[in-house]
Amino acid sequence: MLIIREIQMAVFEQAAVRNFENRLLEHVEKFFPKHREIQGEEPARKVIRLGIERAERYGLVSERDLYLYVGLMFMLGSYFDQDPQLPWAAQMLADESIVDPSVRADRLHDRAMAFLNEAAGQESQYLERALSKGRKLPASALARTGEDRQLSFGDYLLKLLYDWYPEKYQAVGDPAIRQLIRQGYQTARGYGLTDEKGIAVYLGLIFLLGGGFDRDPQYPWAEAVLQDATLVDPVKKGETLHQSALAYLEQWLA
Repeated sequence: MLIIREIQMAVFEQAAVRNFENRLLEHVEKFFPKHREIQGEEPARKVIRLGIERAERYGLVSERDLYLYVGLMFMLGSYFDQDPQLPWAAQMLADESIVDPSVRADRLHDRAMAFLNEAAGQESQYLERALSKGRKLPASALARTGEDRQLSFGDYLLKLLYDWYPEKYQAVGDPAIRQLIRQGYQTARGYGLTDEKGIAVYLGLIFLLGGGFDRDPQYPWAEAVLQDATLVDPVKKGETLHQSALAYLEQWLA
C-alpha cells in the first residue's frame, strides 16, 4: 500500500508551485521582454509571487486569471489595485455582483487595455515620448521659478504632470491626479523628501510607474534610495532618487 507522507506532499506542492512560477516567467519573457531584460529574473519572480498572493485575495486562482493579473502588474504597476490613478481597478476587482472571478478578470483586463490605449497609445508612442521628455527634463523644472512662483505648489505639480505626459493625465482624469498629489505629497514627506524638487520627483514616479512604486519589486532602486538611512539630507535624497530614475529611463530607452 502506497503511503504518501506529509513531507512528501509538501515536496510535491513546492514542485507544482515552482513549475507554475516557471510557466508564468515564460509568459512574462514572451509578452514583456523589455521588462524582463531590464529587471532580471529574480525581480520578475518576485512580481509573480506577489501577483499570485494579491490575485488570490480577489478569488483569481485559475492559471489564466493569474496570467492576466500578473500581466497587468507589469503594465500598470504591481500595486495597480491600490493606485489612486486607477480607482476603477479596485472597484472591478471587488464587484460582488460579478460572481465568476474569471469574468471579473476579463472585464478588468479589457478596461485596462482601453486605458492603456488612451494613455500610452496603441503602439506605446505616447509613453515613449513621455519617457524621452522625462530624460531631458532639467532638474530646474522640478521646482517653481519665475512666473510659476505665482502658482501654489499643488497647481504647479498639476501643470508639470500635464505638460510632461498630457495623454496619461487626460486618461486618468483631473480628480484622480489631484488625489495622487494629495496622497503622494504626504508619503514623500514621510520619506524625508521635503524640498520641492524631491517631492516632484517622487510624484512624477507615481504618475509614471504607478502607486506603490516605492515598494514594487520591479523598481528595487527606488526602494533602496527611499529606505537608505544614510541619506538624511532631503535635497541629496531627492537628487539621488532623480538620478536613479534617469538611469532606469536610459535602460528603457536604450
